[in-house]
Amino acid sequence: MKRPIRLLTTLVGIDENLSLWRYRHALMVHRMIGAKIGTGGSSGQDYLRRTVEAHRVFLDSFNLSTYLIPRSMLPALPAEVREQLGFRWNA
Repeated sequence: MKRPIRLLTTLVGIDENLSLWRYRHALMVHRMIGAKIGTGGSSGQDYLRRTVEAHRVFLDSFNLSTYLIPRSMLPALPAEVREQLGFRWNA
């Protein structure tokens, strides 16, 4: 992958799909057993519904957009740093 954002986006997508699966599973369990006690003595559907938010794998990546700064507000990098990072080219 050329850009780290692609990796982060892919990981967030995987986490989102897992959460959707958990949520749909909780809905199916609610449809099947209602509010009865679940297998293993859990609270059934309510337990499954709570696990959707409680077991996010990449929660930090989901919250990353909170800390993104618009490109227009980024300070200019010193020329030395730009060269070390490989952000130079001949125009």
